[in-house]
Amino acid sequence: MRVPVEIRGIAVDGMPLEESTHTGVVGALGAMIWTSRMLQVGTEVELTNRFSQQTAKFRVAWVKDQQDGELWETGVESLHPLDDFWGVRFPPKPSHL
Repeated sequence: MRVPVEIRGIAVDGMPLEESTHTGVVGALGAMIWTSRMLQVGTEVELTNRFSQQTAKFRVAWVKDQQDGELWETGVESLHPLDDFWGVRFPPKPSHL
């Protein structure tokens, strides 16, 4: 699901990163986003959903190797329950597993 977002954080080079981008995938616990500069795994970032204007804090969980000038594919996990941050209701996990 492609959701337009604003991201704010510190890039791997130590410089502030603030840009408009979008998600490639969203889930109940986080998302995959595209960034123009590499983020450090474990650092905190703030995302604002540009549809709803809601803001939430995330932690960078993984970064995929960049492909020939492409954007960085970055996985982020939420620091708090997302509720309806993405505008999508995710089914509850089965309790009988």
